[in-house]
Amino acid sequence: MKNKIIAMAIIGAIAANAYGQDATVKDLQSASGKEVKASDTVLNGWKKGGSFILNLNQGSLQNWAAGGEQNTLGINGILNYALNYRNGKNTWDNYFDLALGFQNATSFGRFRKTDDRIDITTKYGHDVGKNWYATALVNFNSQALAGYDYKTNTKISNFLTPGKLLFALGMDYKPNDHFSLFISPAATRWIFKHDPDFFAVDAFGVPAFKKSYNEIGAYLTAKYTNAVSSWATYTGRLDLFTNYKRNPKNVDVLFNNLLVMKFNQWLGSSISLDILYDDDVIAKTQLKEIFGIGLTVKL
Repeated sequence: MKNKIIAMAIIGAIAANAYGQDATVKDLQSASGKEVKASDTVLNGWKKGGSFILNLNQGSLQNWAAGGEQNTLGINGILNYALNYRNGKNTWDNYFDLALGFQNATSFGRFRKTDDRIDITTKYGHDVGKNWYATALVNFNSQALAGYDYKTNTKISNFLTPGKLLFALGMDYKPNDHFSLFISPAATRWIFKHDPDFFAVDAFGVPAFKKSYNEIGAYLTAKYTNAVSSWATYTGRLDLFTNYKRNPKNVDVLFNNLLVMKFNQWLGSSISLDILYDDDVIAKTQLKEIFGIGLTVKL
């Protein structure tokens, strides 16, 4: 597995100059005319934002010579939301990334899951200067419902099977509201396998007859969100984790991408691309892409 790296950092500054009449006024104006950086003008309080997307698709065929499914119906929902708080040099950032989708067709007999993600991150930081924050981070990752290999109708995952809970202490670089880079050489992660059907199986990196396994390693997460135009917003996230205790050269990779495009206040489209590598699950790169058009609400 080749290591994957990223580098992103952009920030600007503004300047103001003033002139006065007497010495006292000139001194005050000289002080106010110093260069003001964006980080110096950050306001205290809550800041929030994100998107809620609900995509629907439906199809029906009758006596269609070219063939195809008689009836199809699909629904997919995505919530991407940030809730951040600042008080002086202290910050508290929270990110919610939730998704759930289903598809049904006449030949299926029942709805099949197409998307399922629960990913929540919270981090508390203290400003130590030059856009760096001493930070404690917690991340939880799992899914809501059971997952199946529909070719064999075999259950392959479930809620907390796997589930991951990570705690890390490190430094967070936040030059602006669009980008953050957290680096930790000392992170601990618990992998859970709570479904009884998997208890006797060595799966997801958890040994047989155990419900959890602890890892200690290095962790990096980078997050970027920005409006690429007046009608489109991109959100990207890259996570890297290496386990010191087992195969440290095999780096776990999570790369999430979401592009939301708004046509009007309610209608829009979205495309998501997720790239995942975890050799404890499968020693192959996993890809998932979903495109949809439907209700898109800016939060």
